Amino acid sequence: MVKSIFITQPDKAVEYRALGFWKDQTVYERVRQAALVDPDKLAIIDSERRFTYADVLRTIDTIAGNLLALGLPKGSVVAVQCKNAAELPLMHMAAQRIGLLYIPLHDSWRATEVEHTLSRSEAKALIIPGVYRDFDHGAMIQEMIGRLPLQHVFVLDGKPGPFRDFAELLKPHSYSGADLDAQRPDPDHPATVMLSGGTTSLSKISLWSSNNLLDALDGYAKAVGYGPSDVTAAIAPAGTGATGYVYGLLSPLLFGGTSVILPRWKEPEEAIQMILAYRCTHGIGIPTQLTMMVPGLQQRKPADFSFFKVFTNAGAPLTTETARQVEHLMGCKIQTLYGATDAGTAIMTTIEDPEEKRLTTAGRVVPGFECMLWNAEGLEVPAGAAGEVVWRGPSKSWTYLNDLVNSRAVFTADGFYRSGDLGQFDEQGYLRIVGRIKDMVLRGGRNISPRTIEEPMMAHPSVLEFAVAAMPDPVLGERACAFAMLKPGKSLTFEEMITFLTEAKLAIWQMPERLEIVEDMPRSTGAKIAKGQLTAMVTAKLKAEGKLPA
Repeated sequence: MVKSIFITQPDKAVEYRALGFWKDQTVYERVRQAALVDPDKLAIIDSERRFTYADVLRTIDTIAGNLLALGLPKGSVVAVQCKNAAELPLMHMAAQRIGLLYIPLHDSWRATEVEHTLSRSEAKALIIPGVYRDFDHGAMIQEMIGRLPLQHVFVLDGKPGPFRDFAELLKPHSYSGADLDAQRPDPDHPATVMLSGGTTSLSKISLWSSNNLLDALDGYAKAVGYGPSDVTAAIAPAGTGATGYVYGLLSPLLFGGTSVILPRWKEPEEAIQMILAYRCTHGIGIPTQLTMMVPGLQQRKPADFSFFKVFTNAGAPLTTETARQVEHLMGCKIQTLYGATDAGTAIMTTIEDPEEKRLTTAGRVVPGFECMLWNAEGLEVPAGAAGEVVWRGPSKSWTYLNDLVNSRAVFTADGFYRSGDLGQFDEQGYLRIVGRIKDMVLRGGRNISPRTIEEPMMAHPSVLEFAVAAMPDPVLGERACAFAMLKPGKSLTFEEMITFLTEAKLAIWQMPERLEIVEDMPRSTGAKIAKGQLTAMVTAKLKAEGKLPA
């Protein structure tokens, strides 16, 4: 059950309603509204099935009735672990329809992350694959189930073992539409969850009401010009309910569009082929995906993508060079979302913004939001100065589920969220993110901003992705260590990196003092690079090399 305090002040709730940001609809009601306009239109396409809007409504009602028959009290948690597929929005809408709280679990999560989230959320029902990608999810749950409050476990692939078959949730039931309508949740109550954080610890469970979430997605649709004729390529990770889910899978269903779901990111060519095959007009991706797609896009002509209009980037900054390449190769516009899984999208660009602003900034403050830059004492910094980005607004989340300690650490008493990002507004009100407070490398008393090093290195012809994290040093406290993912067939030496940064006029004291070549970067649930894990990686190597005490 939900044990968290809604931090939006009563006067702000009144204001949000008066200004039209909160419309007091549920997320399900918006999907139903879109479905009634054109019930025969395709709503969801995944790797195995197609659902019209009429199919979506029928399936939602079928699952909702069977969930209702389980006798779970309102506010109970239903968790779902599966690949990117139609089950994610369908289970979400079915749970939300009758006042249950849906929690997604990433398909790559194993016992530690899964047990933490199920325990913290006090989940009563769970949907899992039996065996997926050679991993036995059923055995994992069987081992931990005695430690959890789970009452019902359903298995998706028809081999339930000791659990129940998901097909049971798709059988006819005796509940009418009126019975389901009678369970309608308050649009101010939690309606969905996004699992956030994870760069330094296990994920936190961010709560969102229908009013919060619908305001966020209405703002996004306006920024990109989304409408019923549009088709979204959902290629970003969706399994934690964050950007890849709400903007890629869910958002099209609110506006009468179509969501085409990539089940799992493996090769960039698969995403390109999907966009071409279904004539997608929009795409949602993270920077690494867009960067990896460039070579494949170069093998085609911009005319091949004449139907494609907007690629939305989220999760981390996209380099200006890659943004320009994607725009040129696809004949589209790059649009950027900036915010936090914990607290919504406070800043974004729009397709109407000048090119230079779209490609080099995070955008401007979203209508209805209050966004400021604070110093360490919580005071607003002077105009033009950098400070911690903080905000509150109509699409900011509740606090964390069953987690008062972390809630108090980042949410102020009057409803502001402290992002931990360092930002700077220009004279036109566009925000540039210049670093992370916790990511700063403190070398001998001087702060080194990783972004200062990362931005020029992303222009290196060999680099696919680049990150800088602190490594411990017995004399200076910390030094900067660089981590590079390379493009296929490319190489990079420490000396080449230093030469490149010297030509970019980076100060000597800011130079990285070690280079690690990695196959992939560890990431948080929101797709941000987990700098803490990079530090742990290099610390272990330094100990093995005898450069730090074991």
